[in-house]
Amino acid sequence: MLSNYLSNYEAQLLVISNAQLCPFTSVGHVKTLKKRLLELCWLNAKRNNLSQVFVKPNLEQLIAFQESGQTHNSISQACIEIMANLPQTVNIKFINCVLNEPELHAVAKLIIRKVLLQQHSLNLVPLIDISTLFLAYSTEDKISDQALSAIEEILFVTSKSNTKELINIFDNLTKNGLVNSPLMSLFLLSLSLEQVNTVSNYASNIVSVDHTLQVLLQSGFVKLIPLANTVLHQVKKPEQIVALIKRILGEKLDVLVNFETQMQARNGNEQACLDFQRQLQANWPSYESQMSSLRLLAGRTLNEPLNAIEMSAMDCQSQAVFNLYTYYQSVAARKENSGTLL
Repeated sequence: MLSNYLSNYEAQLLVISNAQLCPFTSVGHVKTLKKRLLELCWLNAKRNNLSQVFVKPNLEQLIAFQESGQTHNSISQACIEIMANLPQTVNIKFINCVLNEPELHAVAKLIIRKVLLQQHSLNLVPLIDISTLFLAYSTEDKISDQALSAIEEILFVTSKSNTKELINIFDNLTKNGLVNSPLMSLFLLSLSLEQVNTVSNYASNIVSVDHTLQVLLQSGFVKLIPLANTVLHQVKKPEQIVALIKRILGEKLDVLVNFETQMQARNGNEQACLDFQRQLQANWPSYESQMSSLRLLAGRTLNEPLNAIEMSAMDCQSQAVFNLYTYYQSVAARKENSGTLL
């Protein structure tokens, strides 16, 4: 089936891959795309008397596809589609095998990232530790023990953490290319507003305006959106800021900015970005009293229990961050209740 996916449906794999990263595409829609692709593969296999059995991807086969010119993105997405039909125990063994194969280093990193974006990622989060996620999202090929140690401190962060500890974590995330990533979001969502301001003030002295705004917005504090909006026309990639605003407010953004304008601004249309800025600025005063005190992710409060429909309405990355945050908060609570340290 792996060969079936890659040989006949690369375009569809890339559509799914891109959809998983779009703040305007819901988990439910991605699930529909995946189901359609699965049906196509089954029909094609049946029509051509090919094997219809899902088995753990073979490393030699993955290397061969890589050498034949298939992209890392399509190979990793095909693996994800196969893994969706395998037991989690088999998937974890496969992930470990890929991680230990030097020739598949880039593919392995993408597989881990894509695993986190799956609808059932809440079940997978406990099986992939924070260090593995850090390795997967980092732009560096080799990570120092010092950096890994610092990243694991994310699990210790509380409103009582001191500035030195916070800056150490932030520095290591930044140096490894994770300014705008689920791990940075997980870190910032664990901080108080005062701590977020401290980290953002520090960030403003060492990273670009774009990255500083990304840091602010990943904290989920709605009151910071007007500030980011005022300088939207000054940043190099306003579409990234638009995406983060969407990931805070979710469908709540629709009362502030016309949906079509949002979509065009997210696609980098310069006039749409200006229209986005003007509409948000004009409409914000009417909703400030009900919104400014909120802390949201995809329009939902962080500790709000969500049903399956509400989870499906999120975009894939917001769901991934929500699952990470929910899991690690529950771990911290259990440890605290048992009187042990994390």
